[in-house]
Amino acid sequence: MWEALTAIVETLERMANGAAEPVVHLASLDPGVGKTQSIVQFLPVLLASGEHAGVSAIICAGRLKQIADVIADARNAGLRDEDFSVFTSDRELNKLGRGIEDKQNAKVLFTTHAMVMKHTGDGGSFTDAREFHYRYRAREVRVWDEAITPGLAITLSTMDILSLIRPIATYSPVVANRLFDLATELRNKTDGDQFIVADLEAECGVDLNSLERIFSDAPEDQKIAANSLWFLLGKAVTVRMDGKLGNAMLDYRETLPRGLAPLLVLDASSRRDVRETYNLWEEQRGGIKRLLEAPKDYTPLTVHHWAVSGAKSAFRDRAKAARLLQGVAAAINSKPTEKWLIVHHKDPDFEASVRTLLDAEDTKVAFLNWGAHDATNDYADVPNVILAGTLFLRPSHYEAIGRAAAGHPSSEGAFPRERFEMVRRGEHRHMILQAVCRGRVRKCEGSRCPASNVYIIASRGSLIADDLPNIFPGCRVGSWRPVAKQLTGKIGDAVKFILSQASDGAFVSDAEVMERIGMSDRANFRRRVKQHVDFVATLEDHDISHCKQGRKAGFQVRAAMFFGEVADQ
Repeated sequence: MWEALTAIVETLERMANGAAEPVVHLASLDPGVGKTQSIVQFLPVLLASGEHAGVSAIICAGRLKQIADVIADARNAGLRDEDFSVFTSDRELNKLGRGIEDKQNAKVLFTTHAMVMKHTGDGGSFTDAREFHYRYRAREVRVWDEAITPGLAITLSTMDILSLIRPIATYSPVVANRLFDLATELRNKTDGDQFIVADLEAECGVDLNSLERIFSDAPEDQKIAANSLWFLLGKAVTVRMDGKLGNAMLDYRETLPRGLAPLLVLDASSRRDVRETYNLWEEQRGGIKRLLEAPKDYTPLTVHHWAVSGAKSAFRDRAKAARLLQGVAAAINSKPTEKWLIVHHKDPDFEASVRTLLDAEDTKVAFLNWGAHDATNDYADVPNVILAGTLFLRPSHYEAIGRAAAGHPSSEGAFPRERFEMVRRGEHRHMILQAVCRGRVRKCEGSRCPASNVYIIASRGSLIADDLPNIFPGCRVGSWRPVAKQLTGKIGDAVKFILSQASDGAFVSDAEVMERIGMSDRANFRRRVKQHVDFVATLEDHDISHCKQGRKAGFQVRAAMFFGEVADQ
C-alpha cells in the first residue's frame, strides 16, 4: 500500500515536471487507504517549491461535498486562501479562496466532473478551455477523483419517444407523426436488432435548436429524452429489451475531452477484479497506465448474504417488502447497542418502516439511498452495513456503457454477450464496494480493514454472492436468513418431516421422506425437492445437510454426522 501511495505522488511529481506520459494513470487503492489524502498533502508542497513557481493544478471531483471536504483537509495541510479558487455550480463554494472571478490567478482550481464536461463539449479540447486555465495556459497537474468513462451511455425507450410527441406536435405535426412511426418501429424490434434511426432533421426540414427550446421548462427526464433523441438521429442503434419497460435503443457519445491526459484518476473501482469497464477501455481503446494495485486485506470482514431478490420490484410488492423489512430489522435488533448504516432504494417511507420494527427507539441507525452511496466519509465509524437490495440498471444501460468503454459503437456490429455479462457483474461489484466502504470497513489497521459486518440482500441469479470474495479479498461469506420462508406443497411437507425426525440427530433417509410426501420416482424427488433452492436453504438454517449412512442417502444434523450421535432406527 505504501508503494502504491508512493506511485501516486511520483505521478503527480512527473506531471509537475512535465515528464508524465500523456495517458490516464489509474490509481485503484481501496477506499480509506489514502488516495485523496496524498493529493491533499502534495498541494502545499508543490506550491512551496521554487522550482515549480509557474506550475498549477486542477482537482476534479464528482460531488460538491467532496470539494468542500478536500478543501477543508488541504487547508489543514497548509493550503492558503490565496492559493486556490473554486469553479462549480454552487455560489457559496465559488466564494472560497480567491473567489471565482480570480480563478485565472489561482494555482489550484477545484471543480466538478460535470463542469469539465460542460465546458469542453463532446470530445472538445481541455487544453483550449480557458475556464480552467492558470494565467492563460492549461494546468499541468490534473487529478480526477472517483470514476471516469470515455463516453456517455445513450438509451431511449419507446415510452421516452412517446413522451416527446405531444410537446413537439404544437411545433411540427410532421415531426410528431414521424416520432410515432419511430416508436412503433422500435416497439416491433426484437432484442439485439440493429437499425439506423431516421434523420428527422433532414427529412422533415426542421431546426433541432428550435425543437430543443420546446423543452426548456420541461421535466428533467423529458429533457434527457429529447437530447438523447437528437443525438441518435441518423445513427445506427442497437435494440435491447428492458423487461417491463419494453424496448430501448442505445448507443453512446464520446465525452472525454481531447488533451485531458496526462490525468491521474483515483478510483477504487478501477481495480482489475472490480469494474469491467476499465478493463475494456484498457484492452480496446488503450491510453491507460495502471499504477501499482495493492488491495486491502478484508480478512476481518464477515459478509452475510441473504439469497432473495433485493430489486426495487421486490420492495414494491407488499408481501415481499414486509418480509425484507422484517429481515433488516431482525439484524439490527440482534445488536441494538451498535451503530448501523442501511443503503436502500429511494423510498420516502423506507426509514419509517424499518424504525417501527426496531426493539429499541435509541438504536443508532443511519439511512443512505442508492445514488448517494459513494464519496462520503460520514459513516466511517459504523461497524455494521446493510445493503437492503442492490441497484440494478436496465440491460440497455449495461450494454451502452460497455460499448462506450470498449469504443464499440452500434455501427460496428453486435456487442458480445460475454462482454455484456462481464460489464453487468462489474457494475454490481463497483456499487457494492463503494456502498460497503462508507462504513468502518473503509479504515485501515495496518494492511487490514477493522472487524466489520456487512449484510447483503441479493438473489442467487445475480451472482453477486460469487463475486464477494473478489470485491473484498480475504473476507468470510456466510448465509443470512433472518426470516424463514414459508414453504408449501411437497417441499414444505418434506421440510416439516425432516425437521421433526432429525431434531435429535437422527438420520432421515430419502426413502422415508419420499414415502411421507407420496413420491415414488427417485429422480423426480431429487430434481423437484432435494435440489430445490428453498428446500436446501431452509435445511441449512437448521444445520441439516445431505449425507449418506452406508448406501442410504438422506439428511442429518451436521454435528451428529461428525460425533456419531445417530439414533439406531
